Amino acid sequence: MRALALTLVSLGLSACSDTPLSHRDAASDGDQFDAGPPDGTVYGDAGPPIDGGIDGSSLDGGMDVGPDAGIDAGPLTPCPRARVATPGETLNVRPAPNTSMAPTASLPDGYIVDVVDMVLGEAIGGVDLWFQIRSPAGDGFVFSTFVMCTEDMRPMDDGSYYAPFGCGTSHRVSQAPGGGTSHTGRSMYAYDFAMGLNTPVHAMRAGTVTFTHGSTGPGDPCYSGGGSECNPATNLVVIQHADGTTAAYLHLNGVEVTVGAMVARGARIGVSGSTGYSTGPHLHAEVRGNCPTSYCMTLSFSMADIGSPAAGTTVTSGNCP
Repeated sequence: MRALALTLVSLGLSACSDTPLSHRDAASDGDQFDAGPPDGTVYGDAGPPIDGGIDGSSLDGGMDVGPDAGIDAGPLTPCPRARVATPGETLNVRPAPNTSMAPTASLPDGYIVDVVDMVLGEAIGGVDLWFQIRSPAGDGFVFSTFVMCTEDMRPMDDGSYYAPFGCGTSHRVSQAPGGGTSHTGRSMYAYDFAMGLNTPVHAMRAGTVTFTHGSTGPGDPCYSGGGSECNPATNLVVIQHADGTTAAYLHLNGVEVTVGAMVARGARIGVSGSTGYSTGPHLHAEVRGNCPTSYCMTLSFSMADIGSPAAGTTVTSGNCP
């Protein structure tokens, strides 16, 4: 059998836009994000889902391979896991090794999946190798050009959340879920923590960084907060967890992680600020569904160390190594 090429083929992918996810923390209607609809559409510096440059249609002359008709392409030993390698893009997961059926999921750049098998399927750009994968975000087939084999493991994740600031430090909850200032509607279950400028922000749970925006700095009219026109200027980090849920950390003064980075629970990811639609330095932290590069409804969550604190409560972090 012919040798399989398992290295990434560079195809010069580029982002579709530079519009970041954004948040308004002084709004009354709870509509946080203005960069796209909450329907899984990717935006910001992440372009549309891809699988070889073809999204939703088969190539002329491509092999019509059904869900159970993959051709065994070799042993799994060389490739136990694969890392998505699509800078600025997300990768489609298909129910079969071809593009004839709609995607069942999409994976962000840097996401690590388990490799179940390597099979031959629809040829795209002269390449017909597909990976059958298993992941918390979805199982199926991905086109081999956009993944690279790795022995790296996903960060350990027990499913618990902890306070988003350093071990032993204390901060006041300035707005809790359901807060009338802005935590209604889409942001119903978010928390705001009052903290001074450049206070370290830590990951509430282990995962993979799927989106960042950190270009708003001194001199920008939205650097120290502003009205709704500052929505796109919010500095933030989004992390996806093993079960597909995501957490977002907003209004940062600085971002200290990059897309694709795997972070442990408690890892430092940035420092607090007041960028974007904000009235003063604080951290907005929320948990959402499976929307690694777009906005979706916040989810109710409790933190293992501080529970579900009410507004006005001062809490001390147990987010310790």
